Amino acid sequence: MTRLRMLPALALAALVVTAASSAQPPGGRAGPGPDATIPVLPKSAGAFVTLKVSALAEHPDLKPLLAQLAKQPDALAGVTEVIGVSPLGIDRVTLFWPRPSARGADPVLVVTTREPFNEVRVLKALKAEPVYDGDGRRGDRWRPGGAKPVAPADYNPPPRVAEPLPEPKAPPAEKKEDDACASSADAGPGDPLFYALGRGAFEALFLIDDRTMVFLPGGADGHFAAMALMAATLKKSATGPLADAIASASKHTLAAGVYLPPLFREFDRNPPRELVPYSALLAARTAVLTGDLDKAAKLTLTLAFDDATAAKRAAPVLEEGIAAVAEKVTELAQELKASNRPFDKASAPVLAVLVGGLKTASVKADGTAVTAIMEIDAGPAVGKALGELLQAVQSRKKAALRLNNLKQIGIALHSYHDANGKFPANVYGPKGEPLLSWRVHLLPYLEEDALYKQFNLNEAWDGPTNKALVEKMPKVLTAPDREHAKDKTFYQGFVGPGNGKPLPKGLFGRPWLLEGEKNGITFSSITDGTSNTLAVIEAREGVIWSKPDDLPFGGAVPALGEKGWDRTPALRFDGSTLLFPTDLKPNDFWPYVTVNGGEVTPDPDDDRRPRFAPPPVADSGHELPPTRPVPPKTAEKRP
Repeated sequence: MTRLRMLPALALAALVVTAASSAQPPGGRAGPGPDATIPVLPKSAGAFVTLKVSALAEHPDLKPLLAQLAKQPDALAGVTEVIGVSPLGIDRVTLFWPRPSARGADPVLVVTTREPFNEVRVLKALKAEPVYDGDGRRGDRWRPGGAKPVAPADYNPPPRVAEPLPEPKAPPAEKKEDDACASSADAGPGDPLFYALGRGAFEALFLIDDRTMVFLPGGADGHFAAMALMAATLKKSATGPLADAIASASKHTLAAGVYLPPLFREFDRNPPRELVPYSALLAARTAVLTGDLDKAAKLTLTLAFDDATAAKRAAPVLEEGIAAVAEKVTELAQELKASNRPFDKASAPVLAVLVGGLKTASVKADGTAVTAIMEIDAGPAVGKALGELLQAVQSRKKAALRLNNLKQIGIALHSYHDANGKFPANVYGPKGEPLLSWRVHLLPYLEEDALYKQFNLNEAWDGPTNKALVEKMPKVLTAPDREHAKDKTFYQGFVGPGNGKPLPKGLFGRPWLLEGEKNGITFSSITDGTSNTLAVIEAREGVIWSKPDDLPFGGAVPALGEKGWDRTPALRFDGSTLLFPTDLKPNDFWPYVTVNGGEVTPDPDDDRRPRFAPPPVADSGHELPPTRPVPPKTAEKRP
């Protein structure tokens, strides 16, 4: 147990000593200067990658993207949740692995900010809890790995006398020289050793100074990282194969390095077939990549070998490898460009720029090293492409939120069916007059039972009682990030002509809802298959949520989804959700809506979507087939 409690103290000592020796000028706690070495990163690290975020933000061709990010703070919310500060305030971010390992250990994260960060806001954003050494009231709550420590059976703690809460007092006149943690961190009596993080990939946070934060992984990786850092600090002139690259890393916008033998060890006897032609590269000891921004982005890859003969042999192999990568990336860029998905389309120009750099790369051997240099056009076209990519990411994020709402509606539909033996239908009066929407029937299954009990089910949505409830639309019926009136929803089903009226020409089945139909359909009535039939979809225009108003069935495809999107969130009867294409022609779209049309419907995510095959015999009536499942087709057995 003593060892477990000493690990964070050792880690803190290692982090502080390393940071102090490499980053902090004497006489203050200011963060690292622009030309300082990267704090905490030990020269004995087995792998690292570091990015000067502020350099990207200051590049003239990327400033429009920065302005776009400033207007969309939610686009960076995920990063802020992990590190506690906005990416726009970061100077440099570094990941490093204290020791080379082929087992995929988690890295240590170092974040330096452009300006001193607000400590209170960081700790609140990360939900960080202070951990104290020697304080049984709080320190024992944390142990690397997340489990609460258990005392051995023969452990007999000495009696403790209850102590009153300490009163404010002046700092001690002198510090003990042997208190390495307290003296190094300049911490007072009440300062925590570190902070425990209850979520995310990291388990411990160290605040080195007012601009430097260090995140340690949890579990065994956290123990290993702490001891490796301590070992690097205690060793005199600790160094490693990447020491030179680490020492110069702060001079570059991008720098990365890896000690390769531990990674290649598993390939020594049985390399993958696709790597056999490039086996000469497996003799490399280290790989170092640096990148700098000017009018163009210059990337330099250096492979170090044991001798000049191995380097000379590897140079043409690396050249061929780069050409092969360029060919593969070209194929991928062409596929993405032809896709109908915004994220794929936005990614294609970025990959095309990368291809240009790969095709013009120069490779040469120099002594025991092989160097490949390529330049990537970082002009306005790249800034525009990255802006479109950001917009596509935002669209996907918004769509995910809307899909989640539809998922909740799907659960409610299934719960209603379980309780009532059928799906809900719109509410109609004795003379067939429309009163209320099927959405009102779902309220008890959306945790809105109190609201449901306020409705008069024998009165129209705009009647004396029900009209006052229109503004109480449940949040689950709203589409996040879409502007609409607070009483309107975009989530709608499809309603076809009822009361014996013929179906629209060319259609062979009916939708879920029919005008004037008071009884809902059942699972067994959906003979086209619940996974092939749309229940609810996000429309272009909103409707009053309690009004029996849905999308019309048949004819031209109604306007769907947010303007500018080529896909819209949709819910199928099996409860699954998807982004459904909005550019289908009527003959291709309506078979997804019919519950009993018998059409052959291909996967809507397939961009090669073939035309639909009509059923063998057209069904011209509204009546559902017998309420029994249709057995699935089976392959013909061959003798």
